[in-house]
Amino acid sequence: MELAIQEQRKLIKFAAWLKLRYELRADRDSFVWRIATGSLIVFGSLSMYTAVMGMPTGLGAVTDTILFLLANVLAIGVSAFIVSILLSFAYVPVPRRFAAVLLYVGIETYMILYFAELGILMSVILAALYAVIGALLGVMLGVLLKWRTKPRYKWMTAVSLSVIIALIITLAGWPNPASMPQREETAIEAVSPVHADNPALPGTYEFTSFSYGSGADKHRDLFGEDVDWMTNSVDASEYITKWSNLKTRFWGFDEHKLPINGRVWMPEGEGPFPLVLIVHGNHLMEQFSDGGYAYLGELLASRGMIAISVDENFLNYSVWSGIPNNDMKVRAWMLLKHLQQIKTFNESMDNPFTNKVDMDKISLIGHSRGGQAVAMAADEDRWFIEDKSLTNLEDIQIRSVVAIAPTDKQVDDKSARLRDVNYLTLQGARDGDVNSFYGDRQYSRTSFSSDSDGFKASLYIADANHSQFNTAWGIMDERLPGGMFLNRQGMLEGDEQRDIAKLYISAFLEATLHGEDQYTEMFHDYRTVLDWLPDSTYVNRYESSNFTEITRYEGSSVKTTISGGGKASAEGMTEWEVTNAKDRDGKNKGTKAVSLEWEEPGAIYELELPKRVTEQMASETTSSSLIFSLANLERDLLADEAVEEEKAEADAEANDEIDTEIEAEAEVEGLSELPPLPELEIVLTSSDGQTLELPLSEVMPVSPPTYTAFMTLPWLEERMKDEKYKQSNEPVFQTFIVPLDAFETQNESIEQFEITKISFAFVDGPGKVMLDDIGIMPIQS
Repeated sequence: MELAIQEQRKLIKFAAWLKLRYELRADRDSFVWRIATGSLIVFGSLSMYTAVMGMPTGLGAVTDTILFLLANVLAIGVSAFIVSILLSFAYVPVPRRFAAVLLYVGIETYMILYFAELGILMSVILAALYAVIGALLGVMLGVLLKWRTKPRYKWMTAVSLSVIIALIITLAGWPNPASMPQREETAIEAVSPVHADNPALPGTYEFTSFSYGSGADKHRDLFGEDVDWMTNSVDASEYITKWSNLKTRFWGFDEHKLPINGRVWMPEGEGPFPLVLIVHGNHLMEQFSDGGYAYLGELLASRGMIAISVDENFLNYSVWSGIPNNDMKVRAWMLLKHLQQIKTFNESMDNPFTNKVDMDKISLIGHSRGGQAVAMAADEDRWFIEDKSLTNLEDIQIRSVVAIAPTDKQVDDKSARLRDVNYLTLQGARDGDVNSFYGDRQYSRTSFSSDSDGFKASLYIADANHSQFNTAWGIMDERLPGGMFLNRQGMLEGDEQRDIAKLYISAFLEATLHGEDQYTEMFHDYRTVLDWLPDSTYVNRYESSNFTEITRYEGSSVKTTISGGGKASAEGMTEWEVTNAKDRDGKNKGTKAVSLEWEEPGAIYELELPKRVTEQMASETTSSSLIFSLANLERDLLADEAVEEEKAEADAEANDEIDTEIEAEAEVEGLSELPPLPELEIVLTSSDGQTLELPLSEVMPVSPPTYTAFMTLPWLEERMKDEKYKQSNEPVFQTFIVPLDAFETQNESIEQFEITKISFAFVDGPGKVMLDDIGIMPIQS
């Protein structure tokens, strides 16, 4: 009995203790700490708001914001209640509700940053810093409010503190991207402009716009109840085997009934007109992408082409429902289904397409994953030869493909190989999404037969990013919050970037669909349209079907032999080898080239031409050009010097001797200086030993490499998204077209000059370059 009473007293005492600790849970949360808690709640709400903007539900931004912020405030309240009680039970001598909210905001922000792929360490540091700043501002506000003085003194103090904080931020230079190697800007010399009107300007055709689709779209009336022309859905279940139920609820259909939806811009007139399909890439599913190419659709329609922006939003990623499997293959498959539908329209009566489409002149334009999909669709037999649903496409002729910042992932262990299809690719060096120039790989996999009249080209734009080619994708290449850390200093404005797309895509289609050959000049040399381009650095590449190969280096890794029995030799090179070209991340670009490195001026790389080339050049000397591609590999020199510097500093530190340190500094002297841009002379040697020389700069100087600081904070470059942005430069090939008659002198005529050797003499140093695709090409009149 006495034992039971004692146990009862213990329980009563314990209950009293629990009650006391519960009542004391907020005893340390004075006025100042309560204000600081409120500040943290605001910071936590801002953190959640940025996350909400990066994971839309499809209910709309306002609805998403209200729902998630209310849920977040409720979660903060529950967490503060529970954690403050636990801290009270543990006798932790801190303002407990404040500490609970501080902990919540820190963990919440960490989770948001972690899933934005900042990595564990960076997410912890930034989340802790963010929460502490929110707390400090709240404490300062609380102290200021509690201060017993006249209101005007409070206001003066608040303004002064704000100015001090602003000055600290300004003087700290935040955001302050990593400093990039800089050269003195040099004016680009003007060349003869292209002999044609500006293709980025509207043409002479009036046009109409309308839509076709399934008529059952739950989110967009132009594909739903207001659709102009109905289409049947298609069954993609043979390819898609994983389709989320949430995706079905959002769209109202599954993989068995994918809609054929398109926005159309059609020229007025009898036609028939060339057909251009434009397809977006992988963006957030709930933020529809197909409307973002109206600027291209309207321009192309005004210039006599039927342009269609294809809807494939249902194949895009969603935070809530993921992405269907095999989406890359289905993106290409859907394009072929659109071509089937348009052909049916064209052959049917009483619709806008009736007899208006020239099915022999088709172009496909794709952006991002769409840029890969269009190449796959143009090489359809590689993936879809056994697909019985893809009938009636035999007489459809895809003449050209445009890839804007494309991906290039293997699908079923295969990559598209275009044959006798014109190809153009555009890429920005500031691309924070597809940050390597993958279009360059497809460029190398595009070839032409001898009787073709096609060409391939590329344009690399120093200050362009990924998203601004689509007006619906905003300015950031990553969804929030990760996009906030991307550096935008010096980037082209969206309209400027799209002006480049309009200029090059319109000219490319004028040349390949309308036969306006005068536009090919601008693909030889971007300087012919310099007056139409925004201020930036450009690198262009070009090759036509009438290119005659001297060497491409693909067949062998033996550096002393070239195609057709020719020979290669080098003098004064510290290194030369046939090797794989590498992209920004050091991965194989899918093509080989010869890598040349030298220390001192005077290094020479020489090609002894095979007989077939000598004979052809002898018969076409005055109407041909030497053509080759060169990439500047100075980043390798800088990387090597950086390694030497680290090693020298380590040696000096280990020996702890002044002499060693001085020697180490001497070894790396000049590291802060960039190597000179390669200057070279092209030397032609005849069978009797005579030579003709031409400085390459008289034709076109070597472009300076582009260095990109992707992040607003330097230490994020090597840490965010699994080191995605650690390399600031990507070597990009520039094509040089050197007319042979430019070698003529007063004493020598190129017509009587039998060329047996071509030498590349480097007149400065040190340097490192790659050479590829060396050949001859007729001069186009």
